[in-house]
Amino acid sequence: DDDDDARAMVRTRGTTRGTTRARGTRGTATRAVLGSGDADEDDAAATRAKNQGRLLLVLVAMAYGSLSVSLKLVFESAGAPTAGVLGGVRGLMTILCFAPMLMAKDSKGGEGFETGAGFWRSAAELAFWNLGNQGLCNVALLFTDATRVSFFTQASIAFTPFIASLGGDKVKSMTWLGCALAFCGVAVLGMDGGAAAELGGNFNLGDLLSLAGAASYSMYVYRIGQFAKQGFSGQGLQVWKSVFLAAMYGGWMLYDVFAFTSGVPGAAVPWAGWQNLKIWVLLAFTAIVPGCLADLGQAKGQETVSASESSVLLAGEPLFAAVFGAVTLGEFLGPMGYVGGALIVFGGLVAGDVFASKKSLTK
Repeated sequence: DDDDDARAMVRTRGTTRGTTRARGTRGTATRAVLGSGDADEDDAAATRAKNQGRLLLVLVAMAYGSLSVSLKLVFESAGAPTAGVLGGVRGLMTILCFAPMLMAKDSKGGEGFETGAGFWRSAAELAFWNLGNQGLCNVALLFTDATRVSFFTQASIAFTPFIASLGGDKVKSMTWLGCALAFCGVAVLGMDGGAAAELGGNFNLGDLLSLAGAASYSMYVYRIGQFAKQGFSGQGLQVWKSVFLAAMYGGWMLYDVFAFTSGVPGAAVPWAGWQNLKIWVLLAFTAIVPGCLADLGQAKGQETVSASESSVLLAGEPLFAAVFGAVTLGEFLGPMGYVGGALIVFGGLVAGDVFASKKSLTK
């Protein structure tokens, strides 16, 4: 099951890898006396690593929750950049954040990790799914509010288990239940108060773009887990993914500039307010916190947490987005919003086996 997979992954990484090698050098008599104790230590280490991964993913959700709100503030600023220019500038800033890691000798993970041609293909694929997710959501912010975008992108909670099961992964029944509860919470949150009333309770273009971004994000989450199982460094992939992603955004930015200078009908000014310090500060924040630190945190957390459970834990993003949105954009949750938030939190706890018996966790 997923717990066994997590333990297997932990035993092949970090300090437990040294424990495994050391065990192979011990004598038969020593193994007979200490084997049981070592197994208990390994199980305890696996449990600690998985819980740490869960906590890390919650912090990642908080960072991601600030992203849509920050970008909405950018788009509402005077002389805001186009979606393509915004992505291109953020991409360059993110590369600067990763520069020390990119220049390191072990930037692809170092000893013990796969570093061949498959590494570059994996990094490029992650960049593609990341572009589909964030690029579509950036455009969605032009048509709807930041909190609504955060709500709808959490449809990935429901998409990921289906993708994982189609890929041959075994998804636990409790994870399915947790995903269902969290998805219901997202739906309730999406129908809450102001956003639904303002938009007439109907799907608009921004909503549809957000849902498409959610599907792309599900693939992103799933593939990160798959690449970790194949022996690639999660951190190395995230570092080099940022380079491929910046190149993709760069192409989008160049198109926006070309369209405007060529007089394409409807083409907007690429960045009329490029001297606006507020925009630069917001873009730098989104590149450093939800861009660099959150990406590294997600990769690290998913080394010990399954893809489906990761999606549920990351579903806390709209809760944090709602808080940030209330403070900076004046968006507030109504009664349905609090009910939806409670369902998301409860779904995450169910998927995390919080309510499972101790005996079932040790099987």
